[in-house]
Amino acid sequence: MDEDHKLTKKEKRELRRQEWQEKAQKEAKSSKIKRFTIWTGIVIVFLLVGFVLFQSITSPSPQTSTQTINIAPVSSRDITEGNSKAKVTLIEYADFQCPACAAYHSLVDQLLKDYKNKIFYVYRIFPLTDAHQNALISAQAAYAAYQQGKFFQYDDLLFNKQATWENLTNPTNVFADYAKSLNLDLNKFQTDINSSQTKKYVQDSKNEALNEGILQTPSFFINGHLITNPSDYAGFKQLIDDALSKK
Repeated sequence: MDEDHKLTKKEKRELRRQEWQEKAQKEAKSSKIKRFTIWTGIVIVFLLVGFVLFQSITSPSPQTSTQTINIAPVSSRDITEGNSKAKVTLIEYADFQCPACAAYHSLVDQLLKDYKNKIFYVYRIFPLTDAHQNALISAQAAYAAYQQGKFFQYDDLLFNKQATWENLTNPTNVFADYAKSLNLDLNKFQTDINSSQTKKYVQDSKNEALNEGILQTPSFFINGHLITNPSDYAGFKQLIDDALSKK
């Protein structure tokens, strides 16, 4: 006789009940796994959408700002480089001790190299003296170099070596070394850095920026319009190309 014939009816019923329970448990487990998988997928989708939205907010496309600021027209007192008849005028308000200005310095340099005579660049000194202890003296040093025709060479040194001098109690000796490296007349440089003419130019530049409503450094204007600072070189280049393409 086979095994089933050895079981009583009661035992058979119990065996079937156990088999049914096992089947039900397996189906319930499978259903839970499916629900978990579906909800996990939904959560992941929401997280991805949230991330994309966050990126779009924190990394805006390069564009002209909606904020309107009327800045002074370029004049003979401005520190400039490039072709004054170029279709695009790029004006920057900057502080030599500003970390963001130092970061954008290389981008601006690359733009001036790539576009050569297509950009007229204007640098406006805006020392944030409340935030940076050496903002004022570094601006005066740069203007002293300007008086010997070496502003942009000195500007490179200040930004590229910012970490060297930004926390010094008195960086004038370091600034004198920079002047020496550019073969400036050191006696004239040391006189000019603290002259009344230099101090007046720097203070007037700061006051002008404040009166115009400039709130931060760097602040860039393309053909008189404030732009949202691009996140990279490609974004900056796009803004220049857009300005060049306009009639």
